[in-house]
Amino acid sequence: MFNELKILELSNVLAGPAVGMFFAELGAKVFKVENKLSNGDITRNWKLPNEKKGDLSAYFCSVNYNKKHMFLDFNDKEDAQEIEKLIKECDIIITNFKEGDAEKFNLDFESCKTIKSDIIYAHIGGFKSNPKRVAFDIILQAETGFIKMTGNKNAYAKMPVALIDVLAAHQIKEGILTALILQKKDNKAFKITTTLEETAIASLMNQSSNFLMSNYSPQPIGTLHPNISPYGEIINTLNHQNLILAIGTDKQFKIFCEIINLEKKWIQFFKNNSQRVKGRQNLLKVLNEKTKEIHSKNLLNSCHELKIPIGEINSIKDVLGKKIAKEMILEETIGSQKTKRIKTIAFKLTN
Repeated sequence: MFNELKILELSNVLAGPAVGMFFAELGAKVFKVENKLSNGDITRNWKLPNEKKGDLSAYFCSVNYNKKHMFLDFNDKEDAQEIEKLIKECDIIITNFKEGDAEKFNLDFESCKTIKSDIIYAHIGGFKSNPKRVAFDIILQAETGFIKMTGNKNAYAKMPVALIDVLAAHQIKEGILTALILQKKDNKAFKITTTLEETAIASLMNQSSNFLMSNYSPQPIGTLHPNISPYGEIINTLNHQNLILAIGTDKQFKIFCEIINLEKKWIQFFKNNSQRVKGRQNLLKVLNEKTKEIHSKNLLNSCHELKIPIGEINSIKDVLGKKIAKEMILEETIGSQKTKRIKTIAFKLTN
């Protein structure tokens, strides 16, 4: 799809490399330049205790598929000339330089534009409110409200993936794709910027509207949903397999109650969503009294047949053992090491 596109990746950790990998998966040639003086991308050594010494970390491999890796010293004159050659050759530059570093190395947008007049320059920053701050995903999750809403009152929790980095990568991909479209009309340089902070705030979605319109400040409620019930409630079954509900309409609730043979008095009492949200603790107790007598497979089958949203609570091992996940595995030998990761592209484009 993008076989003629060339990308210079001057970024590390996750967000920028995820953008580079997105285009690499679509056929683009990606040159990943890493800082020789710091032994390359820091995530090369972000390893689990059981990963082998000398191997690339699984973390690094997760977003660095099908790239040409180069180690250069940005302060070295010859290496700087090599980067300049790459800028002339490439269509897109992806960066996440700390505040001031791009200018120090003459790798800011204005400098790159003088080297190639139609360059698309994408930069991912940390904090818009304080660009000099060091930004890591968990700090952004904490400072933009996510951790305060996640987990429960006795124990905060974070998302077990670098959620803000992943979302920032999507923002930059969308910006780059928009610039590529605009270049068909006006073949000039474009600069796309976002920060992890802006990305996180933009991703608050309904939680931000709840506050802006109703002055509701969400508290950590585990898997539950502040506006809907039973949505996120975890129910017990006969074989002790927990299932999670995502019932969004009164009609779905009525059908679910009929599946589990709930007494009519309770169906009537909890007939609308507002009553269910107010009395969700009592509701869960009532539902569990019925579901604990039903085998999980039977309950899943009945609900799926009648289009009731319900799901299993799977481990990563469960998920990656499924056919659909196995089909999404990308393998590559980097050096002498065999590496694996899940592809980042989940869409299909046909005509």
